[in-house]
Amino acid sequence: PGASASAAPGAAAAGASAAPGAVNKVSANTASQEEIFAALSKAGVTNPSRWTQEVIEYRPYPANDPNLGKLRQNLAKYNPGQDTVDKIVSALTP
Repeated sequence: PGASASAAPGAAAAGASAAPGAVNKVSANTASQEEIFAALSKAGVTNPSRWTQEVIEYRPYPANDPNLGKLRQNLAKYNPGQDTVDKIVSALTP
């Protein structure tokens, strides 16, 4: 019981920190530069100003692609690392 009790707060904390990012998603297609920058910053993306520019550069994104495959492909060109790509996509919706 002690081990699961200590694991639960960590899991809850991780869930709590992830939830605001999920709730505050902005549109990769229509959000302003400031809105995307704020969303990426909240998601913990390193160098959010650079990635904001890339998100805007590759617009538009297909509305029927909630995983933002097109954005993921374009970001991969810069070798940002899977963690960075996941954080960027976690803050966005098509």
